[in-house]
Amino acid sequence: MAFLGIALPALAVALALRRWFAPLPWSVVAIAFALTVAFVPVFHKRIPVPVDEVMRGYPYRGVFGAVESRNPLTNDTVKQILPWMQVAREELRHFRAPLWNRYQFSGYPLLGNGQSAPFSPLFLSTLFVPLPQQLVAMAGLKIFLALLFGWLFLRDEGVSSTAALFGSAIFAFSIFQTVYLYYPMTTVTALLPAAAFALRGCVRFTERRWMVLLAVVTASVASGGHPESAVHIGIACAILLLLEWRNPTRAIVAALFGVALSAPAWVPVVEQALLSVRAMALATAPHAAMNPLIAWTLLNPDGFGNPARGNWQWIYNYSIVASSYLGLLTLALLPSVRKRREVLLLAICVLLFLVAMNWTFLGRALNAIPPLSLIAQDRLRFVIVFFAAIIAARVVEGPRRVLMLPVLAAGAWLLYAKWGVTLGWASAAGVLAVLAFLLTNKPYVACVAVLVELFAFNAGFNALTNRAYYKPSLPILQRLQELTKGEPVRIAGHDWTLLPNAASQYGLEDVRGHDPMALASYARFFETVAAHDPSSDVKRVQDADHPALAFLNVRFLIADPGFTASPLWIQRYAGPDGNLYERKEWRRRFFAPRGDARIGAIAQESPTRLRVEIDAPREAFIASSQVFAPGWGVEGALSTVRLHDAFVGFRVAPGRHTVTLHYAPRSFYWSCVVAALALYIGVHAIQVDRRRRASDARRVRSGVHP
Repeated sequence: MAFLGIALPALAVALALRRWFAPLPWSVVAIAFALTVAFVPVFHKRIPVPVDEVMRGYPYRGVFGAVESRNPLTNDTVKQILPWMQVAREELRHFRAPLWNRYQFSGYPLLGNGQSAPFSPLFLSTLFVPLPQQLVAMAGLKIFLALLFGWLFLRDEGVSSTAALFGSAIFAFSIFQTVYLYYPMTTVTALLPAAAFALRGCVRFTERRWMVLLAVVTASVASGGHPESAVHIGIACAILLLLEWRNPTRAIVAALFGVALSAPAWVPVVEQALLSVRAMALATAPHAAMNPLIAWTLLNPDGFGNPARGNWQWIYNYSIVASSYLGLLTLALLPSVRKRREVLLLAICVLLFLVAMNWTFLGRALNAIPPLSLIAQDRLRFVIVFFAAIIAARVVEGPRRVLMLPVLAAGAWLLYAKWGVTLGWASAAGVLAVLAFLLTNKPYVACVAVLVELFAFNAGFNALTNRAYYKPSLPILQRLQELTKGEPVRIAGHDWTLLPNAASQYGLEDVRGHDPMALASYARFFETVAAHDPSSDVKRVQDADHPALAFLNVRFLIADPGFTASPLWIQRYAGPDGNLYERKEWRRRFFAPRGDARIGAIAQESPTRLRVEIDAPREAFIASSQVFAPGWGVEGALSTVRLHDAFVGFRVAPGRHTVTLHYAPRSFYWSCVVAALALYIGVHAIQVDRRRRASDARRVRSGVHP
């Protein structure tokens, strides 16, 4: 299924490009597809997603035994991305807008977290592929699109087909792209060549189809799930636009049109970002400068080891450190620049690197300017890789080979110094690639050499794991699912038991979570319960008897087999996969704190709609642990109140009432109106243009010139 998830959308894109935009040889399409399938394991029985990471803890450990994660540094894909994708798929399957995630943090905006990205074309076009294989299909599409559009853009640069393939391979298989291959970030970054190609067509040609292409690409970038990278693509396109020295009006109009089309995907993210934990962190934590030793990874990404090989030796994450690597062959070609445009691009690469690393007063000054001051700049390196690929493709057919020797010497020295410590034969790929090209001076050799180089460095990083580790059915979880049927209740895992985001995969509502886009108001309340661990941003519970858990509607506690609960809890299950407890006294989702009303049935009609029956002899205040976010409304109440600044409370008049809480964020629905209006204007403009062209054609045929 993953193969079809790549093949069908890839074929559709290739046909559209050949039909409307550029002469695209089928041989190039075939090569791009073959390289994609060679790199992404679509036919393997194992999956390149670290589902083995969650197996290290309970309840899984009690069934599967001690499992060692092959690369724990990629764990966000299984702890965050897969659960969010499942919730989004669940909502779309029921023909509901994926607005609210009720399974984490006692509920918070799903669309607002950005990385769930349910409106991304890559996500929607692969929906027929089951999880977790959908992640593999999306990864393949990212590489294919980067190769295809990279080749088209570089051909427009005037280079040969081989040089264009060389440059597109540099970007598509770069360390940056592959270490984040299964993250939403690369759903955005992989579209940089497409954005550049569409932008150039838009400013060079008058046909409206180029404006349509740029609008579609812009909308895809904006809905891809990583706003920071979308801003970086905007910066890259602005630089390319300045280098073109052409009228940018059409391109700006098309880009704004794409931004309007994608408004339902990004407007809720902006709203949520202002209310999130991440916003609090950015407000208090200035940009930190990267350690200067990172510069050595320009010569070899494995200079400090590689987690996939078990020899990582630095405090930073490999993904952050190794992303500086452009390819040793690429780096060796950069000094061969001759033309003014190439020199400008190289200078821009240096400037962007200073900004990304926050080095020198210039980098710090630029990082202090909004919006750069609000986003993580180290990811800007994918733009540097793209610009470096453009330069390398332009000079690979006539480099000054003598200028390549210093880079070769430096790479060889580092290889010698670290040989047997962190480097081995696989890490010699960069040096061998430069040597192969120097001996032949052929562009096709450079193309093969850079592919071998990048494949060697990237092979095994996204380690293959057993599919059986993905969402396994366990006795303790089956028992928990049975006990939580009916009225909505929440659960908690003790400490590391049942990692917070995993609950969503089993339809369980957890008070814990792991997402920097969580509501800051809820995070502040939960701090009274959460374990204090500065080294981890996973919100955990160690004090199972804390009264705040009862308030949060926690009825069940899951713990490892060695845990014994206090008398506040009744044991409901015991097995090798853990212990399950039910709290003797717990708060229902809605309650009357003064006892002046009786709460009847509570029903969760959908993730965004709850119904509660209330019998109040007199006017009463009803409290709840239903998390508040902009968009929650209460029908059937006299007034609403913010409880603990994080939850919904309301007052009811005397009598029997059916009160309904519903989540309908204005930001989403108004953005849908904006998108619909933009679509109408676009379609209308195309129809008017077609009628005008048809009228002009009729006049020409009749001998009357327009």
